[in-house]
Amino acid sequence: MKSKSSQKEKARFEREYFRILLGKKSDQIDRSVAAHSNDPALKGINFFHYAQNSIMSKYQSLIDAEAGIPEDKLQFSGNYFEDSGEYGRAWVGSVDASELKRLHTAHQDKLFAGNIRLFLGARKGGINEQIIRTAQTSPGNFWALNNGITIVADSAMPIGKPKSSGLQLKRFSIVNGCQTTSSLVRAGAQGSAKVLARVIAAKVGLKNEIVRYNNSQNAVKIWTVRAADEIQEQLRKEFQKVGVTYAPKQAGSRRKRDVLSIELDKVTQYLASAEPAFLIQAIDNKSELFDEPYQKLFKKGIGATSVYLAWLVGRFADEERQKHLEGLGSDENAPLLGVTSTYWVTYCTFKMLTKFSDLPSPQITLQRMRFPEFENALRKYVKKAVEMFYDAAVDSYDREQYGSFKSTLRSSKFLAKIDSKINSRIVKLSAKSLPDLSATAKSVKVV
Repeated sequence: MKSKSSQKEKARFEREYFRILLGKKSDQIDRSVAAHSNDPALKGINFFHYAQNSIMSKYQSLIDAEAGIPEDKLQFSGNYFEDSGEYGRAWVGSVDASELKRLHTAHQDKLFAGNIRLFLGARKGGINEQIIRTAQTSPGNFWALNNGITIVADSAMPIGKPKSSGLQLKRFSIVNGCQTTSSLVRAGAQGSAKVLARVIAAKVGLKNEIVRYNNSQNAVKIWTVRAADEIQEQLRKEFQKVGVTYAPKQAGSRRKRDVLSIELDKVTQYLASAEPAFLIQAIDNKSELFDEPYQKLFKKGIGATSVYLAWLVGRFADEERQKHLEGLGSDENAPLLGVTSTYWVTYCTFKMLTKFSDLPSPQITLQRMRFPEFENALRKYVKKAVEMFYDAAVDSYDREQYGSFKSTLRSSKFLAKIDSKINSRIVKLSAKSLPDLSATAKSVKVV
């Protein structure tokens, strides 16, 4: 008999099965993968099917995620010094503002391909306005008042002797310093304005970590860093084909939000809300989702359809929650449908989807999911989930045990108590009470 410790060790690992084809995608294999994924006896095992087109697409996404300037040189304004270590090789020196302006003129935003955000604008009173003012009024002090820039390259080779000419760079981009560079360009900085520049020829696999830690002391969220990795780049390309903007880089102090733009932090909360292990985390501290849970939420083989389903469910959950809350009026338990209950409704919705719809399904594509027929069918699940959650929450709420309504919705103890009641209500639903999303998607006529 196996000990409890060995069973726990086994539970820490997941099994994955891949079917890789060098030919075209097979619908028959897709149906087989979906059937195996939905088989309760195979729970905990992940199945994937990669055909030639998907392999090429993933490869291109990996290349794009590491994109940068193919080749150019960086001219230092004086001597520089070189260092090396486990990370690779590095060079540090001063660069004239005019040199950064030359690079920006030649390559535009591609210069910041490895950066987690683009230029945020020069809002009045903002840091970029101050950078521009310093470059214009006190260019000689700029070097001392600015943190400088960091460039990551595949390789760098010193040019000229003595070490005062610069470096020949291949596959490089500015990963920290977009605001500094863009502000200097807008300031028209010339003459004595200089910037401290660090160039790193990093070892393979270290780039994302460099980006993350170089931005850890700035006003940058961890999900903004994750948006630059190859998984998100692959998803971004899939969404782009249907006209949806996914996990965009921040490119301004204010950006209009609409239903065709998916924010990475929010959709990750919705994905996490489908799992009991991450529901409370999604509500209480979304930043934690982008550490260890990230690999489980955005696991290998995740497709845009799974992400989009979570986005739709979460968006509908928030809309239907608000409608139900307005209908309750002055009900004393109405706060149980506060903002954070959106994630509880999302959780209940996915529980019902598991019972009434075979997911994933090759019939459910991004194109079909955007049709009113599919959205209306999905909204029926969400409406039922709002009613179900609120009824179960009212039955379970105990102020002495959980405290305020706000703390209750963040309580793992409350989850343990309410979960069985939600399961009981789902079991009582008839087989035809909710539509099969796979059948609904199949019925949609895509032109």
